[in-house]
Amino acid sequence: MKPSLHARRWALLLSLVVPASGCGGGSASIKGAVTLDGTPVESGHVNFVPIEGTPGAGARAQVVNGQYSVEAAARASPGVYRVEISARRKTGKKIPVGSPAPPGTMADEEVEAVPVRYNKSSTLREELKGGANTRDFSLTSKPEP
Repeated sequence: MKPSLHARRWALLLSLVVPASGCGGGSASIKGAVTLDGTPVESGHVNFVPIEGTPGAGARAQVVNGQYSVEAAARASPGVYRVEISARRKTGKKIPVGSPAPPGTMADEEVEAVPVRYNKSSTLREELKGGANTRDFSLTSKPEP
């Protein structure tokens, strides 16, 4: 028995709509640059934490030589995100490693180079659209006025 014209139209409509709907309307790729006081961040991370009803788990990218990228395959959904940026820097001091390392083992001391207003207490917000997104972050270590 041949499907009716009405049934074939519904099948065609569904074949077009279902793939387009996906998980939250597709996925977003994100790339950009991160600087701190005008200098590219040598090494760090950028986290996109979903907020305001944005579905999914968000996305995380490693910063290398001031650049980061998240491919669409990472499944960042279009929506609004809180952005957390972190980067560690060496202080030039050596500190004890502690247990379980052998006594006397020393390591380079590292501290967070990015102010807390850009990471743990981030006020950065970005809206990502489906497809390719470019977001550059020019951070400053100077206190906000």
